[in-house]
Amino acid sequence: MMPEGAKSGRRVQVALWLAVAALVLGGVALRATAPEPDSVAAAGEQAASPEVISLELARVHRPDRVSASGVLEARRSVRISSETSGRVLEIGAEALDPVEAGQLLVQIDPLRARLAVERAQAAVTRAESELGLARTSLDRQQSLKERAVASESAFDDASNRSRVAESAIRDARARLAEARDELAKKTIHAPFAGVLRAFELERGEVVGVGQEIGELLDLSTARVSIGLSDRQIVSLRPGMPASVGVEAYPQERLPGTILRVGAAADEGSKKFPVEIEIDNADRRLLPGMVVRVELDLASDRPRLLVPREALFHEFGLGFVYVLADDERGELRARRRRVSSSELPFDPAWVEISSGLAEGEWIAVNPVRALRDGMRVRRRAGVVGGSAPAPAGEADAS
Repeated sequence: MMPEGAKSGRRVQVALWLAVAALVLGGVALRATAPEPDSVAAAGEQAASPEVISLELARVHRPDRVSASGVLEARRSVRISSETSGRVLEIGAEALDPVEAGQLLVQIDPLRARLAVERAQAAVTRAESELGLARTSLDRQQSLKERAVASESAFDDASNRSRVAESAIRDARARLAEARDELAKKTIHAPFAGVLRAFELERGEVVGVGQEIGELLDLSTARVSIGLSDRQIVSLRPGMPASVGVEAYPQERLPGTILRVGAAADEGSKKFPVEIEIDNADRRLLPGMVVRVELDLASDRPRLLVPREALFHEFGLGFVYVLADDERGELRARRRRVSSSELPFDPAWVEISSGLAEGEWIAVNPVRALRDGMRVRRRAGVVGGSAPAPAGEADAS
């Protein structure tokens, strides 16, 4: 017979085994009857119901405005140099003086040039006389030859003298033209109306050939060149208006006109040059003044616009929530990074340059309540100028 203590220990051991078996069977039964984890999560997830819109390209007729700084330049400028040598007898203007077209600037001593003209004129007169005698002699020899009185050699000699005389008269006339040109160079006139930026010359000074004596600026109009990008340049044409602000006159805006549009970008800045002209009849605008030019690009190209409240920023980057069905057919909000730019004159909208495509659905409000991957219901919204979202509320959960 087993001792009473041994029987009691065996009963405890059997009871423990039965308890373990019951726990195992209970766990198996619980696993078999429990719902799937995804189902539990889905059942506990709250579906957001934001306002949504469908993206469409909108043709915006408001002009884009671009602004750029530049430095004023004269309409044209020329460096005045002496084409002859001699002593300065007279000066018709000084540095910074305004001058008119054709006004005397410098008179260089013309004595030697006048003497050269007189000598050349005398040479022409002499050559003309010799040519007349040579032609008379040739006519006489021609007549005698026709009557068989003169020899062939006498006729050839007269013909040769006539040709030499013709060559001499051409040479004399060329020397006369050269002498007259040299005399004309002794007087220097202003080629156009303007202002002398520099004119370093004194009466009595001797100038040489090629010596620079001053610089003349045409200030009838002022010009400024700015650089624009390829997207901006395609909307500009010569003759379009511009608005110019001058730092020296902060309270004024001056009208300008696009004069030229560059056909190639600058190799260094990669910008396309645009030249603007501003009327300067009163000569208030001076070369070197800093100006800021504003241009209306007048672009009505199609754009992808979204309401400003649909866009949110994190760490300086822009994001929107795009709504799309997942693999189970449930509508989910997916965060997506986008690039955007301000829309001039309309703070309620922003233009999306990359990250979104026409036809996609995005959440508008409230985006801060959404999370990436959150299940949503689509609540209708309307975009001004775009197609409205479907009417009513579509529950996609």
